[in-house]
Amino acid sequence: MTSNTPNVHNEAVRIVDAYKTLQPDNKPEYFRYHRYRFVSLLETVMHLPGKRVLEIGVNPGQFTEMLVQAGYTVSGTDLFPEHRADFWQRLNVDVRRWNIDNEDPPYQPGQFDIILFSEVIEHLAHPPLEALEAFYALLAPGGHLVISTPNQFYFKSRLRTFFDIILSRPFDHDEEFTRWALLRREARYYTHSRLFSMQQLAWLAQESHYTVTQQVYCSAYEPVGLERGRFTKAPHRWIAKAFIALITNLFPASRSMLLIILQRPPK
Repeated sequence: MTSNTPNVHNEAVRIVDAYKTLQPDNKPEYFRYHRYRFVSLLETVMHLPGKRVLEIGVNPGQFTEMLVQAGYTVSGTDLFPEHRADFWQRLNVDVRRWNIDNEDPPYQPGQFDIILFSEVIEHLAHPPLEALEAFYALLAPGGHLVISTPNQFYFKSRLRTFFDIILSRPFDHDEEFTRWALLRREARYYTHSRLFSMQQLAWLAQESHYTVTQQVYCSAYEPVGLERGRFTKAPHRWIAKAFIALITNLFPASRSMLLIILQRPPK
């Protein structure tokens, strides 16, 4: 995400990279894969007014800790908050159970300045309008909802679809189908239900009475694997990744992540 205030971007990078030093053993591969997403999200949040943040789907807690380090008062929701209860207590983060598909919100209306809904909307089993309406009620007037999700039109995904057609393969490869078919009850949230376009997210926002304040196509995953030293380990993969990164740099709408910022109108 391009910022008009480089200091905010630099501070977001500092906080994200400091996490790797503070918590080197907390899923380092997950951090490496999501580092650029974390920077984009934190920079976005730091540009918004208010310090009371609700993070939807906090596990594994990496970004939660970054928000705390950035000075925010953080609350959270998760399907299984008890799994990391000691960790939430150490962070002084109130995490409550909430299945947003079929349960009432566990927090009071108007309690938050910012709600972060990152990489969750694509996991919902039901259409997300009711969830967005619930978030609207939890926001204070003038508060913001930040949504990020994989881009349905990501060039890498479209390229894979092209080759699936050419090779007569199902769009959901056999291992993906088997994994999905064996999921039971709330475990179904571990896989994607559907992907969205930016236009679809904007439509959902308008139907839920938000004002769309910003829409950004982010290169959240393209740089992963292009770090120094990766070329010598797998040059063919590095070249393929570099090609994808080049295309998405030239055509922003084909980038890997959608980031949309919504506002509950002030009174």
